[in-house]
Amino acid sequence: MPEKSRSERNIQPKEPKEPEDRSLPILPVRDTVLFPHAVLPLTVGRESSVQLINSLGEDKTIVVVAQREARVDAPQASDLYTVGTLAVVHKVVKMPNQSLFVFAEGLERVRLTEFTQLTPFMRGRVDPVPEAIPPKSSEVEALQRNVLTLFQQIVAGSPTLSDELSTVAMNIEEPSRLVDFIASSLPSLSTADKQDTLETSDVRVRLEKINQHLAKELEVQQLRNKIQSEVQDRVQQTQREYYLREQMKAIQKELGEQDEGARDTEELRQKI
Repeated sequence: MPEKSRSERNIQPKEPKEPEDRSLPILPVRDTVLFPHAVLPLTVGRESSVQLINSLGEDKTIVVVAQREARVDAPQASDLYTVGTLAVVHKVVKMPNQSLFVFAEGLERVRLTEFTQLTPFMRGRVDPVPEAIPPKSSEVEALQRNVLTLFQQIVAGSPTLSDELSTVAMNIEEPSRLVDFIASSLPSLSTADKQDTLETSDVRVRLEKINQHLAKELEVQQLRNKIQSEVQDRVQQTQREYYLREQMKAIQKELGEQDEGARDTEELRQKI
């Protein structure tokens, strides 16, 4: 084997920086939770957040963290949840009203450990949140399949959810990514519930939580669809009855006019 040159021997591979080794921009968001592997369009309108996005250079890495209260206009460190998502900004679109439309992709769960800057926007250090991945078992597989089935039933019965969501979910093999995808896709899941899902590092527990929510959501959806069907049936029945009444009135009116015409003809004949 040929001996390496001195220049080659001196070259050492650079270790990638861990998130906690650097200070990262922190983007607070309202009523939104970004999950790992999800691409989320974010409307950025606050002056501090616009400055944050405009300050990004080649490194587009940020931390997306949900606010505890959406009504807070100028959130401080204490107004944010402690667990967020390391993300990379892929695209920024400037809007006519000076706000920005930002496409961010979630990378991994992180925990805020320190704020290094508060103005003009927040920066801080984070630690990765390791996941507790359950060993493969028939029980975990059954739970994952049940979660997928419930989600597909909800999508099929929803007038607003795209059928493509079922196809995407069906092709996700990792239980962690499946739960995150479903939690990110369900508009019925509150911000607090989504945040709880994000903070749950135990994948099995996360599966159980989303399974309970999906079962409840499917029950509510089926009841809502039943009520809507009954209301629609009553409306259609009322419309049919109204149509028949109006039709009967028209027939009676027509018969009445014919009877009156016949009486006039008889009176004229008698006069002659």
